[in-house]
Parts: sequence; structure tokens; C-alpha cells
Amino acid sequence: MLGNKQAVIFRDLMPEIPSTTYATFGLYKYPAKFIPQVIAYALTSYGRPGMSVIDPFAGYGTVGTVARLCENDYELWDLNPLLEYLHSVAIMHPIEIDSNALVRNMAMHTRLFVPDWRNITYWYPEQFLPMLFKAWGFYHSLETEELRKILLIPLLKATRYFSYNDEKRQKLSRSPLAENRVNKLERQDWQQIFMTMVLKGVNQILTKLQEYQMLNPKPVHCTVHAGVDAFTSDIEGERDILITSPPYLQAQEYIRATKMDLFWLGYLENYIKELSKKEFPYQDVPKFPIQSNTYFQFLEDIKELHMIKIYERYFSGVLGTLTHLQEHISQKLLLFVGPATIRTIPIPIDRIFTEHFEALGWIHELTLIDSIVARAMFFYKLNPATGQRDKRMSTEHLVVL
Repeated sequence: MLGNKQAVIFRDLMPEIPSTTYATFGLYKYPAKFIPQVIAYALTSYGRPGMSVIDPFAGYGTVGTVARLCENDYELWDLNPLLEYLHSVAIMHPIEIDSNALVRNMAMHTRLFVPDWRNITYWYPEQFLPMLFKAWGFYHSLETEELRKILLIPLLKATRYFSYNDEKRQKLSRSPLAENRVNKLERQDWQQIFMTMVLKGVNQILTKLQEYQMLNPKPVHCTVHAGVDAFTSDIEGERDILITSPPYLQAQEYIRATKMDLFWLGYLENYIKELSKKEFPYQDVPKFPIQSNTYFQFLEDIKELHMIKIYERYFSGVLGTLTHLQEHISQKLLLFVGPATIRTIPIPIDRIFTEHFEALGWIHELTLIDSIVARAMFFYKLNPATGQRDKRMSTEHLVVL
């Protein structure tokens, strides 16, 4: 029995959060970001102040940012080390700084930081690199942690804007559109444009931090584990609620999408490559016993060996992780997923998850279905891999167990 399904609009249910980019919820364009209104609705409807929350696929860290508003202790895990940096900015207290002086000091800085990145000249015109090396040299030389946090996201954004990376695509990739943008920059006073971008970004961060404080975040206990593989990680004791938006079936590759940022933050190329190998469904995880008839029905419809491997690895990895963790959860599993496609076949991930956890003794209370309002990423009418019409997810589902 799959229980009830109900159509909702989470953005309307939680008017306290006026938009997905309000306050610090959208400081940086991180792939497949968890919608804050979904988390706020879930924690207020199925939790209460004082409960503990864990998100093993935390991404940008929105569960933690919202958990503070609901007065919940929280624990965040993610394979991507960027989680710790982005979340620490999102929850910091506003500070008073002279943003003009900060950027002026960055412009005059002389010590360089050169990332461990053999392919860097593929992504940047050589004439931009000395300026970027100096800007990041300044960032890494800052002794005040608060100043580093305030500068980080504006510097990441400007550094991406001055690269050949196409901002409309989720994965790191060059395009004629991005090359035209860079060529146009080269004909202008690009150093001034860079510094102005960073200055505007710093001022915007300061404003967004004030907005977050207006939502009245509470002092709670938090733990952040970034750069960890959830599949092989353990927890001690119990948590009340597990709430997560697991990686998408195919479109994740979060490390590839953010590796440019990781290089500038000082991570080594070999380490970044090793992280990429651990992403689902690319990590070679052992087959996991999945308790779902729907899982096997759809597996039979997939004909290509490569896609069968992706399908099996995805569910073994994600459900293997969640099954291990559910033994430590005392109250609720709240799983936010969408019906992603494999070769145009929509896979009902919510149904597979529901059947699996029902077989383990959980009771399926409800699945709330929300329409996806906007997608900023690049959209192909035809899938480049197949030549077939590309079908993107039109709904996302909150499974309540």
C-alpha cells in the first residue's frame, strides 16, 4: 500500500520565506539545491523544536540553515568539501566592514596563489591569470576568518565569470556563449570590472546576512562533515529526523560542477579526481538488496548495459546509505526526490524508496507532490547522448515515512 499522494505548492505553504533566494538560501548557484520552503514545511509539520536532524546528502547545506529557524540541532554530510565553506557563510552573524577598503586591499595585494591545476589555461585567458592569482593570494592570506567568509562567494562568482565556463550549464563546460563573454571582457577594462563585481558581491552578502538574522535563527548545536563518503560513514546514537534530497539519478556530478571552486580553494588535483570517483552512480558500490518490486520492473525495461549499471549503482548507493542510517532514526524519514529519467523512461524514485522502507517496517504516511517552478540551467530539446527528446522532471516529491 503506497498511501496517500497530495499536490502542494511548498512556496505558498511557507510564506515566511518569500523566495528560494531570500536571505542566505541562494548565495551561490549550487547544483540541485534543496528548496528552503520544503525543509521549513517538513520540519514544522513533522518535527518540533529541540529535535535533532541529519542530512547525509547536504549539498549547499540548506537543511542546516533552515534547522536553525526551527530550533533543531543538525548534522550535515556531503562528499563535496564546498559544503563547509558555503554553510559557514550562510549562518554567520553579520559584521560591519569597509567593503571598499577590503576590495582595494585585494587589488593592491602582491602575494600570489597558484592552484594545483594543470589544465588552468584551458579555462582562462592567460592575461586574466595574474589578477586571479593575486586576488586568491589575498584571500588565502587573510587572517580574519570573518573577512575570508565575506569575500569567498563574491570571489568565486567573479572568478567563474572570468572563465570560459558556461554559467547556464550544470557541469563545468566551455561553450561559444562563454567564449564570447570572455572575448568581450578582454576588450574592456576587465580588471576594474572584476573588482567592481567582487565589491557588489561583498555588499550583497552583507545584506543577505541581515535578512537571515531577521528570520530569527536560534543557537543550536551543529556538526558539518564535508568531504566524506556517506556510503561508508557511520553515526553514533540516535537522531530524530532524517531529511534529505539525495543526488539525482543521472544529473548530479556535483564535484565536476564545482571543481573549479575547489582548485581555487587550494585542493589538489588528485584529491578532486578521487572525490569524483565516489559520486553516485559512478562509485563502484556493492550490490545492495533493494526491497521494491517497482525497482525490478523498471530495471527490466532498461536495455543498455551502461544504463543498467548506472541504475543499479544509484539505488545501491543511495538506498544502501539511507538503509544504514534509518537504524539510527527514531521519528521520521523525509525524502525529497523527483521522477528522473533513464533514456526517456521516467523512474518513480519516490515509489521505489517508499516500497523499500515499508518492507523495513516504516509506515508511509504521505507523499507531497510539488511542481518545479523554474530551472536556470541549460536545457537541451534533444538529449545529446541519444538524439531523443529530453524529458526533465516536472514534479518533485516529499516522501513522509
